[in-house]
Order: sequence, then structure tokens, then C-alpha cells
Amino acid sequence: MNVTKDVIHDLLPLYLAGECSRDTRGLIDEYIASHPETKRLLDRMASPSPALPQVSAPAQSAEVRALAKTRSNIRMRSVLMGVAIFFSLAPFSFVYTGEKTYALLAAAPAFALGYGVIGAACWIGYFAMKRKSGNF
Repeated sequence: MNVTKDVIHDLLPLYLAGECSRDTRGLIDEYIASHPETKRLLDRMASPSPALPQVSAPAQSAEVRALAKTRSNIRMRSVLMGVAIFFSLAPFSFVYTGEKTYALLAAAPAFALGYGVIGAACWIGYFAMKRKSGNF
């Protein structure tokens, strides 16, 4: 069987890693002895490549802080949404005094307005946080 240059070039990484059999190693050694251009290629493959500039990975503590901040923002946004829903619906609620049931909006419009203002402020805060996080 005639071994071609392409077959030898395919086997060179295995040869360098020391993962080929003794027979394959002998075959490559014979080929390299008679083909100096393949020997130069093998030498180039074996030499360490120029070092790439090292980029330091962000410290794990920075990742942990970013995750904690994100969780905190999501939790705050959820609380704001819950409070906003409560105070937005509160003016439409009913009050039971023991004898009679009153609509809060009709019986105490000042309280209903206050609840509405608090609800609107919470909605503004919620949407501001949502826009800041890029989900809007």
C-alpha cells in the first residue's frame, strides 16, 4: 500500500499527541526521514504558538454581585407591581361598617383619590424599572 502525503498530514496531530500506535509512529518517522518539508511542518506544529494576549476573566464576585443585583431588581419590580395593582383597585372597593356597605369611591372620595395617586406612583416606578432593565 502506498501512503500519500495527505494521509501522513492527517496523522501528524496524533503523532504529536502521542496517541498513535508504534507501527503508525514508525511509518511517520520513515516518511519524515525522506521528506524534509513534512519534517519542517511537524516542527512548526510542535513549536508553541505565539502567546495570545491574556484577557482576564471577570472575577466571580463581580458575576455574583451582578446576579444579586438583577434578582433584587426583579423582586423590587414584582413588589411594585403588586402594590400598584392593589392601590389601583382599592378606590373601587367596598367598605362594610357592620350595618351598611359603602363604595369607597362614593363614601370617601378623598381616600379613593389618595389610593389612586399611590397606585399611579407605583405604576410609574414599575415601568421606569422595567424600561431601565431593557424589557420594555
